Amino acid sequence: MRFVVSPLAALLSGAVLFSAQAADTVETTFRATDEEIANPERGMYVWAADDLAAWTQAEANAQFAAGYRLVYAPVRLDRHAGGALPAALLDDLSEGLARARRAGLKVIPRFIYNYPAGETGYQAAQDAPLARVLEHIGQLEPVLAANADVIAYLQAGFVGAWGEWHTSSNQLTLPEARTRVRDALLAALPEGRFLQLRYPPYLMAWAPQAPRWQDGSKAARIGVHNDCFLASNTDVGTYGEDAPTRRRERDYVAALSNVAPFGGETCNPADAVDPTPRGNCEDILREGRQFGLTYLNDTYYRKLFHARWEAQGCMAQVRRSMGYRFELAALRHSATVAAGRSGDLALTVSNRGWARAFNPRAVHILLRHRSTGAVVRIPLALVDPRNWLPGTTSKVNARLAVPAGTPTGAYDVLLALPDGAAALAGDVRYSVRPANAADAAQSQGWDDALGAFRVGTTLRVQ
Repeated sequence: MRFVVSPLAALLSGAVLFSAQAADTVETTFRATDEEIANPERGMYVWAADDLAAWTQAEANAQFAAGYRLVYAPVRLDRHAGGALPAALLDDLSEGLARARRAGLKVIPRFIYNYPAGETGYQAAQDAPLARVLEHIGQLEPVLAANADVIAYLQAGFVGAWGEWHTSSNQLTLPEARTRVRDALLAALPEGRFLQLRYPPYLMAWAPQAPRWQDGSKAARIGVHNDCFLASNTDVGTYGEDAPTRRRERDYVAALSNVAPFGGETCNPADAVDPTPRGNCEDILREGRQFGLTYLNDTYYRKLFHARWEAQGCMAQVRRSMGYRFELAALRHSATVAAGRSGDLALTVSNRGWARAFNPRAVHILLRHRSTGAVVRIPLALVDPRNWLPGTTSKVNARLAVPAGTPTGAYDVLLALPDGAAALAGDVRYSVRPANAADAAQSQGWDDALGAFRVGTTLRVQ
């Protein structure tokens, strides 16, 4: 049996599980699963549409049903490089983000003035003058603020071909211009959300040393989207041509991925000086972990990458490993707590994914009355899943504060990881499902209706 009740005598004999305030405790352990689990803000993504305005609700719903939780959303500004953004475009953007919310998806937007066809036809791409770009970012700020809940990460966009910050027709990649665009984007992006940039040298020029997690710097809010991940020695211009420079840049990006999200797509290395793609399982498994890969395009460039991973047998592992993957290991809590008082709780959880969770998320204990079915939701104060680091096991100690007025009786215990945004906290589609197996004998398993995991223990409220 993995379910144990430890009386006070055990505590006094040295098996101390909680503070002396707890007369008895309950504990259980969990089994992990290799099942692929669709969780928010991570994993394979697909395009919303060629332009977010063209995306339909039916398409969004179908993408969710297919297991996707992230969509890449280009927003085309081509027709507005010479003037202000019209109200209709801002309304279309708001509606596109609302479609994501209705579908249970999150979005990776990128605002672009052009989209050249193919990897070699970008030299003539046109963007907008700096003043116009700054004006447009200012116009977009209220829409971004109102929809921060469904924005997973914002790719910097605006500058150059594909919004990738190269080949700018208005010299927006010069140091002063690109710094002003960066600052405008960070100001427009709601606090707690991350920006992503295409080129590591720009990030290194702004912050020669990789920032620390939540150190308050601008650099700590900017990750990398590598749109030619694994495609060549330089990832088609992502990194420098000479080996020492390339090594420094790759090391920087690897360190940065502990602080800010890393994602992107593979690509066709047709424009690479040395087209030597790293397309085997050993490559993606090594570099996925090295760079903390959080998300990847599921549709491009399959021929050299995804198809090989499938043929070589590692695709399931890749899908499981991207982003965070939380596994509950053990839970202990007070067996009895009086209404209006607090008990003790200790949780052990491992992150088997390649990255941390980057956006705010809560941890709740749910108590479901065994007789009435009434549910009491108890937030665990100061417990932050973003601190559950990849490749590590974390031990959390918290107070379980049962609200005053809670009816007496026996309650089944569940654990939930709801979205940190108030607008989505009650939407179970945005709750994180831990990578644990159902176990009927232990009354453990995922509860779809509550978006929570039944841990198989009972708490009695007096």
